[in-house]
Amino acid sequence: MPQQHWIFISPHLDDVALSCGGLVWDLTQKGDRVEVWTLMAGFPPDEDYAAFARQNHELWGRSGREAIHMRRDEDQAACAVLGAQPRHFDWPDVIYRRDLATNKPMVNDNDELFGKPPEDGLVTAIAELLLHEVPQEARLVLPAGLGDHIDHRAAVMAGKKASRASFCYFDYPYILWCFDQPAFTNGEWVKITRSLTKDSLHAWQEAVLCYTSQLGGLGWRNPQEVKLALNNYLAGGGGRLWKRI
Repeated sequence: MPQQHWIFISPHLDDVALSCGGLVWDLTQKGDRVEVWTLMAGFPPDEDYAAFARQNHELWGRSGREAIHMRRDEDQAACAVLGAQPRHFDWPDVIYRRDLATNKPMVNDNDELFGKPPEDGLVTAIAELLLHEVPQEARLVLPAGLGDHIDHRAAVMAGKKASRASFCYFDYPYILWCFDQPAFTNGEWVKITRSLTKDSLHAWQEAVLCYTSQLGGLGWRNPQEVKLALNNYLAGGGGRLWKRI
């Protein structure tokens, strides 16, 4: 079988590894070329951090540019475990962005983070990236946008705008409380069945453990809880791809 070229779109520096790291490892082990493109991996435009950004810095143990350097290093390490090639883009996380009309922070709390729509200009810019830099022969994989995080929705909307939304993965851990999605039960998308081994699970777990700054914020107190959570998600059918039909 010819080698496939996959490009997984990750809104942040951990989303692909969290959501489907075992599958990524499985693909690379079979000889496929896999790239993980992280969109919101840019540095803050200044040090005038919103209160919500400072709250995240406290969780991460680093602030501003130092935090992004740390998170990029974590992603490099995780992708090395999975055998994937990382690519980091320069759009900053929404916690660093400001409304162009008011200059106020885009988000001030979790309600806004998971409720406000993404900026039109951002969606258009990402769509242009997908149109012009993703090879036509590559299989592009986008997040499903479960949970309605602004940055995840931006990726989903850009994929639709660029007419490149053929494959997707379920956003973990948001899928755990946002699983009732009509688009995935009405026949618009079909799940791609794939058996993932214990080796796939082990690589997935080790990749996620590379994101040491994020684990506490995700509710995990130690590596054992990380491993158990991913084991349970895999056993329940998680971590696979869906294809639009």
